[in-house]
Amino acid sequence: MKKHKQFDECIYQKTLIKTGIKDRVRAKDLLALAGHREQFWKEANLAGKYPSLYLEGHYEIIKELCTAILAAEGWNALDHECMFAYIREKEDIAIDFDYLLELKGARNDIGYRGLMITSNIWEGNKLIISLTIRALKEYLSRLLL
Repeated sequence: MKKHKQFDECIYQKTLIKTGIKDRVRAKDLLALAGHREQFWKEANLAGKYPSLYLEGHYEIIKELCTAILAAEGWNALDHECMFAYIREKEDIAIDFDYLLELKGARNDIGYRGLMITSNIWEGNKLIISLTIRALKEYLSRLLL
């Protein structure tokens, strides 16, 4: 089993950087983009035909929301694992962080190796992806009040 990067390791390697600038504008822009993407995938209504694109597209929504959280709190991550390591430190975001890393792996397999997933795999992941997106949006909304 692959060891995933931890918060302290990311800080030490300078792949997780405290910018000191809480960029609320960037966070709001990313939140809006994530909402725009989410609406697109709902309206497209083609998950049965293009499940790989749905999984990949929803990963992008999660990534944008995580990036927005980091921006709003004055941080920047140079890779997705360190971004997730930062999010993992937030005790008041109820999401499965190991699942985020699994999802990243699936997204990489789709995008870099041409993996085509079945509609059953999409259906099996749809609920946890939706719950993850909701939890991230709720946390971000509280940050941007």
